[in-house]
Amino acid sequence: MPEDPMPDTTDPSHAAKLPARTRPVRRNEWTRGKMVEFLRELAATQSVAHAARAVGMSRASAYALRNRMKKTPFDLGWEVALEMGFGQLAHALMDRAINGVEEQRFYHGELVGTVRRYDNRLAQWVLANPWRVGRSQMAREYSSDAFERLLERIESASLNWEADEPVPGRSVDLFEDPEVASEEEARFARSESWYAAQVEEEAKRGRRA
Repeated sequence: MPEDPMPDTTDPSHAAKLPARTRPVRRNEWTRGKMVEFLRELAATQSVAHAARAVGMSRASAYALRNRMKKTPFDLGWEVALEMGFGQLAHALMDRAINGVEEQRFYHGELVGTVRRYDNRLAQWVLANPWRVGRSQMAREYSSDAFERLLERIESASLNWEADEPVPGRSVDLFEDPEVASEEEARFARSESWYAAQVEEEAKRGRRA
């Protein structure tokens, strides 16, 4: 059986048949994989610096990336990671309230003892005012149960939202029918959203004042 002939590389049409050359990824470049792992670490630790180091990037570059990607799936993923941290904060606050935080005391460079502090004012303020932390509060609350699907969206589809694309939610899958998703979002805002309830309560207090 005759062998297949070698391709004629002098034929101009040959170049179009070759796969496009991809530029090598630089070590200090954000990739989709890094974005997803960063968001996982951020949800787990609530530390931008730690999450960035975990994927070989800097804290400053993580914030720069977020600023470049406002109103994108990655931006929402950051917000959802933040929302997931409020539960962790509540547990940590309870632990500190009961057990305190041990601080070391040094004298002339030598450890001479420890003390326990119980000041949780900043943590208490955050828990009392979560709508003042971050942005897109209702959207992150809505998508909190769909974090894994959101990460899948970031890794495998456009880095920007498509036209009329709904965000994933508790019962809304990726690329759900827009009408079905709109009804679910409205139902969530009416009956389940804590942030929506807070906004309504603030409005009522304003009218009574």
